[in-house]
Amino acid sequence: MTDVDGVAAVTVKTERRWSAFRSWKIIAVLAIAISACAGGAYWFLAPRPVAPIANNHVPELPLYLEIKPFVVSIANDAGSPHFVQLGINLAVPGKDAGNTITGILPEIQDALRQTALAFNVEDIVTPAGVDKLRLAMLSAANRLLAQRLGAEEVRRLSGAQPDGRVVQNVYFSTLIVE
Repeated sequence: MTDVDGVAAVTVKTERRWSAFRSWKIIAVLAIAISACAGGAYWFLAPRPVAPIANNHVPELPLYLEIKPFVVSIANDAGSPHFVQLGINLAVPGKDAGNTITGILPEIQDALRQTALAFNVEDIVTPAGVDKLRLAMLSAANRLLAQRLGAEEVRRLSGAQPDGRVVQNVYFSTLIVE
């Protein structure tokens, strides 16, 4: 019986050693699997960095200057007068340009009135005619600013825009032809 007990004791020790070895392998495999799952979850769920914009300069929003509505008398092709009420907003690049234009606003208003008087009523009752009036007013306002301020000040106020305009656009808030 001693030999049987000795063989049984060796078998028990060997099984314990293998079961300990197996449990260590299982723990290692589980640890690797859990860390792989955690890494994958982080990779899929982590916020991605946003690619930097090549030009980090964010353009300033335009400032809109409201010109009080005014009425001009414009003739039609037959020569009879019509009253035209115009309410205008000027889009300028920022506060500096807005303050400068406000300083010479009566001159700007007069240039816009003179520009409107150069049109016939038939010219401004169509969308294409309104666009022509808009472009003419835009040109007149920027021409006046260039004369009064000089090229260097216009370049500074325009924010080095490629077109070099201080008044970027003219918008009609009111356009009534009677």
